[in-house]
Amino acid sequence: MSSKDCGKFICELRKEKNLTQKELAKKINVSDKAVSRWETGKGFPDVNSLLALSNFFLVSVNELLAGKRLEEEKINEIAEKNVIQAIKEKEISVKKKKLQMAICIIIFSVLLIPTAIPTFIYLADAILSNISFENTTEFIGLLTVAILLLASGFTVRKGHISLLHSYHYRNVVDREGYCRAMGKGIMLMSIPTFICSLTSLFPAIHFLEVLGTSFLIIGYIICVALLFKHQYKYNGGLF
Repeated sequence: MSSKDCGKFICELRKEKNLTQKELAKKINVSDKAVSRWETGKGFPDVNSLLALSNFFLVSVNELLAGKRLEEEKINEIAEKNVIQAIKEKEISVKKKKLQMAICIIIFSVLLIPTAIPTFIYLADAILSNISFENTTEFIGLLTVAILLLASGFTVRKGHISLLHSYHYRNVVDREGYCRAMGKGIMLMSIPTFICSLTSLFPAIHFLEVLGTSFLIIGYIICVALLFKHQYKYNGGLF
């Protein structure tokens, strides 16, 4: 399976029909530049383009991939080779992407670490200096609520519907979908609770305290509305 062989075959098929690259491109809804790349071997048709070419020229996809017309008995053999070749090329592509990602991470780390460490130390010092340990009770209380909401939502999402009262789901038919939806809604309530618990440690920064409380109220309103929506959808009503 070679892009050059495929491109050469497409060019031959196009010329057999006395079409220009622009005319062929219009027939199969691609750009003339795409056709040019295929025919010069600089690019390879994607799945949709291969199917369009196959239908237009009345040749099989395997023939396009092989770059020539095939005898019927050889089609299966060539098809198997094409699949194997495609898998190999996919594996090579994945390995290249992983290598590129690793190189980028290393370069990014080398460039970032020297500036990140002093910045982190400065931010940590600024945060710790503003924490009021007088509010640790409120922090622990809110954090506990957040953990309980997260655990309860996760449990319901996994199908343990008995945590809810029976009249909430007595008309539910799709219990699996209901559990997933309701569990996710309950889990989401832990997010504004957790954020509010963090902001409660900074009473000296009035803006953060107001922001945390506002986020808690708005977050709960959205989550409750979402739970009502799921309740109506799956149960046909709130009760």
